[in-house]
Order: sequence, then C-alpha cells, then structure tokens
Amino acid sequence: MRSSPPTGYWMDRKALVLDFAFWTLFGALTASNWLLSPIVHQYPDPGPLIVKALFTSYLWAFVTPPVFWLAARFNPEQGALGTRVLLLLIISLAAGLALAWVQAFAAPLLLPLAATGYPAGDWAVVWSLTRRYFPTAVVTFLVVLGAGLAADIFRRYRVRQREADRLQAEASRLQAQSAELHAQLSEARLAMLRTQLDPHFLFNTLNAVSALVAEDPRGVRDMIALLSELLRSSLKGSREQEIPLHEEVRLLRLYLEILEIRYQGQLHTEVVVDPDVHDALVPNLTLQPLVENAMKHAIDRAGGHGTVAVRAFRSGDDLVLTVQDAGPGNDVRNPDDAGAGMGLRLTRARLTELYGADAGLDLTPAPGAGMIARIVLPYHTREDIRLADDFVPA
Repeated sequence: MRSSPPTGYWMDRKALVLDFAFWTLFGALTASNWLLSPIVHQYPDPGPLIVKALFTSYLWAFVTPPVFWLAARFNPEQGALGTRVLLLLIISLAAGLALAWVQAFAAPLLLPLAATGYPAGDWAVVWSLTRRYFPTAVVTFLVVLGAGLAADIFRRYRVRQREADRLQAEASRLQAQSAELHAQLSEARLAMLRTQLDPHFLFNTLNAVSALVAEDPRGVRDMIALLSELLRSSLKGSREQEIPLHEEVRLLRLYLEILEIRYQGQLHTEVVVDPDVHDALVPNLTLQPLVENAMKHAIDRAGGHGTVAVRAFRSGDDLVLTVQDAGPGNDVRNPDDAGAGMGLRLTRARLTELYGADAGLDLTPAPGAGMIARIVLPYHTREDIRLADDFVPA
C-alpha cells in the first residue's frame, strides 16, 4: 500500500521553527568565521559581513521547506524511478542557478563598493559571481534535498515499525496463524533495517561529496554525477532484500570513486571478485558499511592515506566477502559492541534476519597491521531459488 505525506506535512510550525533556528545558527557561524579571517580588515564596519552571512542563511531557510516538500513526494517504491531521479537533478541544477543568481545580485548591494570593487547593478559582475556561487549552491541544494529524502525515509520507517508492532500483537492473539505471521514480521523487520540503512548510507555519501567543495570545485561536477548514479541504483533496489553480487560491486565501485576523488589520490582501493561468484545473491548494501568502517577507523586516522581491499570468493557452500584495511594493528572493532558503527550493527542484524545461524560477520586483525571484516553467508543464486520453488516432492 502506498502512502502519501499529509498536505503541509513539512510546513507545520515546529518544522518552520527548527528550519529558522538551524539556518540562524549556520549564518552566525559563517559570520563568525568571516570576522576572524583576514578579509575583516577590508571592512571598517563589520556589519555588512554579518548581514551578508545572515542573508545567505535565511535564503536557504526560505528554500528548505519547499525542498523538503518535494522530497516527501519522491517515493522510491513507485514506478518510473529513473525519470523522477533525472527530474530531481534537473530541478537541483535549475534551483542552484537561481539561488546563485540571487546571491550574486545581492552581494554588491550588501557589501560596500570600496571593499569589493563590485558596482551594484553591473550585470557582467552579477553573471561572474553567479558562476562562482553555482557549484556551492547546487551541492547545498542536494544536501538539503538529501536531508529531506532521509527524513521521509525515516517517516516511512516509523509507519512500518507501527505495522510491525501491530503484526506482533496479532501473532500473540492468533497462534494458529503463527507461521504466516512470522514470515510477515520477518519481512517487516528487514524493511525497517533497510530503511534505517538508507539515510545512514545517504548522509555518509553526501558528506563525502560536500567535503570537496572548498578544495576542488571542478571535482564537484564528477562527484555529483557519481552521486546521482549511486542514488538511482540504490533507490532502484529499495524493495529487494537480495541482489546479485555483481550489482552490489557496481554500486560499491561508485562509492569508492567518490572517496578516491575526495582523498585526491591518497586513497587506493582494490576490488577482486572471483568469476564463479558474480551471480551469487547478497543483501543489498552489504559491502558499503564495511568500507565505511575501514575509512573511519583506518584511512581517516592516517590522514587520508591507505589502502582498502575488497574480495569475494566461494568456500565450499559459502560465499565469503572480506574488506581489509591497513589501520593500527591493535585496533579492535566489534560489531556486537554498543559503540560500534550503525552500519556494522545493521549489517549484522540483517544477516541474522535473512540467514539465521548460517551467516556471520566478524572482524579480526590483519597480518602486520589493520583489520579484516569478513562476512560468510550461504552461496545461492536466483536460479537456485527458482529450481527450489519448481521442485515438487513425489
């Protein structure tokens, strides 16, 4: 059953107050940063800098509610996903251009001519500033849109959680239907785990993109293209609990390309998949949390330098997936610990829900230094499932 957010869902008073408070804080931090930088000496009166910082922040505060409204109506479970993703990207580029133009038009009015050298009303200056502001405006719009998508996914998660609770109560009352209800509950729990993982994955990917805006604006274009493909692919498979390994690896390579651009050649990645496991089924978004864990505990601690190696192979009736990093040798990361990363804990929970005791996730020290995250799960393909369904005992 498809559900739509109620009219004005993102425009209530509480949402508007939070929106205003967040962007006010953001504007205050921006103004403080400017006042502490060398450019403050160009302004005998720091007032214009504060006004410009708040103007930009409140511009985004004004834009945020309609962006969240748009995100709340982007349901990945509906059809024509590729068309709607393309439409969102077009809207992002158009909105980024419009917002960059507004900032460029307002800049000469808000800052004194003596300090900026920009005469108010000069269209050549406005166009030049528009081109300068455009990449940042597009990325900021995408981040706001991503926050809206994540918030909507979380809202859908709460709806599914309530449904899972209802099913649990029904199972207690109707013991005669326990087998059927157990299957429904298992599917609901998997949907909730996946829905939790989606915003977690989305925020980490957007953070990787936004981290490069100030350092390499030219690289932002490539990262936006990779991000759009990553979002399209991940949202397309939002209903599937298992996908072929080659699709999972393709999604992982997009994420690794974003990371390699972000770390400017300091990060080296390696993906090795044995030919006989390309069609093996794995839970959707299984490898990305393991890579994310390696980045957090090894690569980031080494200042962005290091290697992450991913391998997939068959061992008897099992499929083995490993992610190895070169972090500190005494680094202990246990996915069962309360302080473990959300990605590892959700991955462990999904493996247990899908395969029970036949699957597992463990982390062990690598020879020399670093850690190896290792997932073992039953080897099976879509053809195996089809043959099992077609088999009728005599």
